[in-house]
Amino acid sequence: MTRSRRSGISGFFSSIFSNRTESLAGEDRWRRNEWKRALVSIVIVALGIAIVEGIYRLTHYGDFRFVVYLASIPVVAGVPQVTCDSIAPYLRSHVRFVNGHVVIQGERLTNIGYLTSYAILCMTVVGALVSGFLSHNFKIAIGIAVVAAFFAYHLFSENPIEDLKNTIKDRSITVLSPDSIDFHAAPHLSIHKRLESASSRCGSDASFRWDQNVRIFDINTDKLHVDLLADPDTYDGPWGLCCRTIGIPFTGLDALIRHFNEHPEDRPLLATPEGVNLVNDILSQARSELTTRKGKHA
Repeated sequence: MTRSRRSGISGFFSSIFSNRTESLAGEDRWRRNEWKRALVSIVIVALGIAIVEGIYRLTHYGDFRFVVYLASIPVVAGVPQVTCDSIAPYLRSHVRFVNGHVVIQGERLTNIGYLTSYAILCMTVVGALVSGFLSHNFKIAIGIAVVAAFFAYHLFSENPIEDLKNTIKDRSITVLSPDSIDFHAAPHLSIHKRLESASSRCGSDASFRWDQNVRIFDINTDKLHVDLLADPDTYDGPWGLCCRTIGIPFTGLDALIRHFNEHPEDRPLLATPEGVNLVNDILSQARSELTTRKGKHA
């Protein structure tokens, strides 16, 4: 019993702090462990705040209480963003049949998390200034407002109006047809615009014909970006594709591309409602294999 408990605890922490491998399955596993890293981080920060609060109660030195206030701001405001990032990898892909094609809708949850955290920080700024005006304690009020505004701009959104508009009106979409697979990339959040570049084409729409025999050959784990390479006899490459919000795990995307490259007889199904069931089966199998490999890896 004790050995099993120790194994479970060690497995929990090893999955959190294991090296981030440059592989599709490794990146999917890393993203699915986001909630564990978030939990450990929150506990560590909460303990730090508790220690500082304890020092304040012993010394009654006001600056310690001020430090507690400042340290609490990013922790509390970041909860929605961390929660959404932790949930997103577990969401099932939303597959539908639309206008003679199989369509996989991307997810908005990641953007919603960032914008919610931004809104909390904005309310913190307003609340701090109002409180300072009413209590005449301008030192603490201005300090909290400045720190909250700093984190809001640099961590969550540099242009909240544009980000909100894009989140509501646009979303990433993957379209599968008998001839090709097409990707529409929703605009990045303003704080992620640096990920877009002319060389990588990250954030741009892309389309690949099945007869080009496109395959994934490289992954950038920091940008959630994959490079795709085609058969040299059909078309040059590589192409870049950003997978931040397409709503498909890396292993699922790889499984889809491989299946319809290797089984051309199944491509006509993508023009029928039966194609939805086939795509769901492929994604479910990839998810099952990922979970199985994760268990063996642990």
